[in-house]
Amino acid sequence: MGDLRPDNGGVPPEEGGAHAHGLPDLPPEWGTVVIPDDAAELEAEASALRREMRRQAWHNRARALVGLGPAGRRETPSLGVPIVIMAVAVITTLLSLFVVTWDHERSATAPAGPGAADPQTDIPLAEVTLADSAGSRVRLHDVLPAVLLLVDGCDCGTLVSAVAAEAPAPVTVVPVGKAAPCPVGTGKNVRCLADPAGSVTGRYPAPTPSAVAPTVPALTATGAVPTQAGQGSPSASPSPAPPPTATAVPVDANGNAHDPILVQSPDDLTDALSALAGG
Repeated sequence: MGDLRPDNGGVPPEEGGAHAHGLPDLPPEWGTVVIPDDAAELEAEASALRREMRRQAWHNRARALVGLGPAGRRETPSLGVPIVIMAVAVITTLLSLFVVTWDHERSATAPAGPGAADPQTDIPLAEVTLADSAGSRVRLHDVLPAVLLLVDGCDCGTLVSAVAAEAPAPVTVVPVGKAAPCPVGTGKNVRCLADPAGSVTGRYPAPTPSAVAPTVPALTATGAVPTQAGQGSPSASPSPAPPPTATAVPVDANGNAHDPILVQSPDDLTDALSALAGG
């Protein structure tokens, strides 16, 4: 049907208005419309229209890939953007759970016990932190220069006291064991520290007693012990026990550890103590 503009008298076309026997007029904003006799003359306009349509189709496909509707639509907002946000959040959560689970499994499968690796074995000796008999944390750097006496498995209370009595004033004697070995009667220059993880003792082998075993006379064919001229029968006294032996590690004020020394008496540390005292 036509319209009710003034040019048709306000009468609908089907009731005898201006367009009762034809089409309604074109909108005035279109201007003058010229229809050529040859359609080929419209090729330029047709090419421009096809380019515009292709551009619009490509734009709509790109919007569809991200969940958006065609451009210019005023319908219900698309769910594409919320879906993309939710997908990113889910992927991030899964990655976080994977990292946490993997780290937990790696920690669970790490060796434990005396043979387990201790993180402090990878740092300089002076930076190792141990605990004293009261449970306070002590960094070895704070007691240098020092002689570390590794006394695990050794009844070295007398040896520790003797070394402490011979140590010069700047030198600290530091007995180290799985538990803080603090024998009675130690001097003020003694600092007993516990090393349950083997951060220090694990770096040095256990001491090997170097005491020479007493010579046992050979027996004769009859089982008797031969005697020398002018000597009576040998006494049946038992062999003396070897003296306690500890491993000493001199560490200077700069944190430089020297070669370990097997110690059975303070005389074994005379040179080391002099070197530490001299700086």
